[in-house]
Amino acid sequence: MGDGISRRAALALGAVAAGGAMAASTAAGAVGVTEGRGRDYLRPDAGKLRRLYDDLAAMRRRREFARLPMILTTPKQWDATPLDALLGYTGPRQVFDSTDLAGTWINQIRNTVNAQVWAFRRPDFLVVAAPHGAAGYALFTQAAWTKYGLAALTDGVMKRNTLLRDPPFPRAAVDQPENGKGLYSSAAGNTIPVLQKRGVVFLACHNAIWELASVLIASGVNPDGRTQGELAADLTDSLIPGVVTTPGNEATIGLLQQAGYSYSFAEA
Repeated sequence: MGDGISRRAALALGAVAAGGAMAASTAAGAVGVTEGRGRDYLRPDAGKLRRLYDDLAAMRRRREFARLPMILTTPKQWDATPLDALLGYTGPRQVFDSTDLAGTWINQIRNTVNAQVWAFRRPDFLVVAAPHGAAGYALFTQAAWTKYGLAALTDGVMKRNTLLRDPPFPRAAVDQPENGKGLYSSAAGNTIPVLQKRGVVFLACHNAIWELASVLIASGVNPDGRTQGELAADLTDSLIPGVVTTPGNEATIGLLQQAGYSYSFAEA
């Protein structure tokens, strides 16, 4: 599966549109990563990763778009400064490619970070997650899921974006790798906010967003009557805090590999 969306998903969205159950849109604007950030779960000996984490937190993400083109042509249309910071990172690093929203990619990322930090003693280890296709839906807010009926795209697997759960771990959890229900466990640690607070960075693919906007319009799921460019902008404005937008994740993966990132594909 590439950046595209299946015909079955489009038909499901048509059913959502017929139901007419749409929530109000959230306000768009420039989003700072520090909003609601609070605690983090970085290791105290992760000095290099800490510097990157703090630098990224201080960088604004452009989320005030009125419309976007099919192909991005200028850095002001994506999060160029945070992306450059990722390309320039010199610590141990790996990029994860994934397309299956309900697949094992989040679990694989958590397991990889656990092993690198605890077994191989690499506290500065950085994972960049570059989901595209259906996996990219995980990066939209619950408000966007509700407004655009994104649950219909998951074949009933996810009725809401459960990957956005953010359980509160005490600071002591950072030093408890054997806690089967703690920060490092599949029971509690397999969510995007938790992984972000461990230093994982998630990339949003513009190509996938553009194609999603096309499917939504074709299926009648367009409550504001937007053009495709306007809808792509609204979806971009609806990404969760901390996400870095790219012109296209598959192309960006190539750049990351050239910059020294190891590559992993997380299968279903």
